Amino acid sequence: MSYSFSVTAPGKDAVVREVKEQMASVVAGQPVHARDQDLIETSVASAAALLADDASRDVGVAVCGSLIWSGENEPGKESLESVSVSVTAWLSARTVK
Repeated sequence: MSYSFSVTAPGKDAVVREVKEQMASVVAGQPVHARDQDLIETSVASAAALLADDASRDVGVAVCGSLIWSGENEPGKESLESVSVSVTAWLSARTVK
C-alpha cells in the first residue's frame, strides 16, 4: 500500500504537526502504515530542522511511502518485504490566506 501528500505551514513545528495529522489519516485508511508512521514523522522533523530559520517564509514538505508485505494482513503482523519512504522539504514565500 502506498500514500503521497504534501503540506505547507508557517514554520517547522507547524509543518511537523500537519504531517502527523496527515499520517493519522493515512493510518486510519491503511492500518499497515502504522508501521512506518514514526519513520515518516522523524524524517520530516529532521529534514525541516536542516532548513534555514526564516520566520517570514512557509515550510513545505512532500511525503510519499509504500510498504509491501506477505503473509498476515493483521495490522502489526505483516511480514514486510519492502519499505520505501521519501521526504522533501523546502522554504517558500508565505502564503497569504
